[in-house]
Amino acid sequence: MKLENGQVAVVTGAASGIGFALAEALCARGLTVVLADVEASALEAARASLDSRGFVVHAHVCDVADASAVDELARTVIARCGKVDLLVNNAGVAGRLGPLWDSQPGDWAWTFGVNVFGVAHGVRSFLPAMLQRRTGHVVNVASLAGLVAPPFLGPYVASKHAVVSLSESLAAELATAGSPIHVSVVCPGHVQSRIAQSDRNRPAAFAAASRTPPDVLARIHASFAEALGEPMAAADLASRVLAGIEKDTFLILTHPELNDQVRARLATVDRATRDAA
Repeated sequence: MKLENGQVAVVTGAASGIGFALAEALCARGLTVVLADVEASALEAARASLDSRGFVVHAHVCDVADASAVDELARTVIARCGKVDLLVNNAGVAGRLGPLWDSQPGDWAWTFGVNVFGVAHGVRSFLPAMLQRRTGHVVNVASLAGLVAPPFLGPYVASKHAVVSLSESLAAELATAGSPIHVSVVCPGHVQSRIAQSDRNRPAAFAAASRTPPDVLARIHASFAEALGEPMAAADLASRVLAGIEKDTFLILTHPELNDQVRARLATVDRATRDAA
């Protein structure tokens, strides 16, 4: 999909991090960008920042885990902008580090509510109008953790694998229907963002203290910090994503230095298929 002046993009989780960088990059291409986020104050700051530079932006507070809220967002955007050319389902949360056996029901409900149902709601609410116009592009932001399975992030890893699989199914469905709409799923590594602090937006209904002993949790955090290394600048990530969109790339991998992790996973699958032959 060629990105150009006059198009309308919707970006969820747009108040900071990857979402804001994508919105900023799309604005620079001349698109009208609708910013959606659950954090009202951060969202207003993001809108003001882009508006002050002469970009055309609209901001809407929206909890993507709430199906009715996403429906309302879609109705409002279509009424105001008349169309949506690009849907970027970016909103996501990290959840807590810790062994799977220490996780609690609220951890799963919250993580899947935002990371998986948020994407599903976005597709369900926005795609019908795009199908009617027979034009557009859907971008779902997953994670490298949607292709590999690092430990101590069970709910997050499972949710991001779900986003990758959901995107594969959606792409196949659109192709079967003969639709010209393309799908991209982004699987980045470590990027500058506030996702590690996503507990700040955790609903009270899902609140629960970590059951992992503090000393164990400290070791896990230290191991993750060492393994992750320096994060990629969000603007650099956004540039790579936009390039992938314009090439209609389905699987957008942004951290080539981590590709060996994906290859190792594929090698495991390949060995299993050979053993089962």
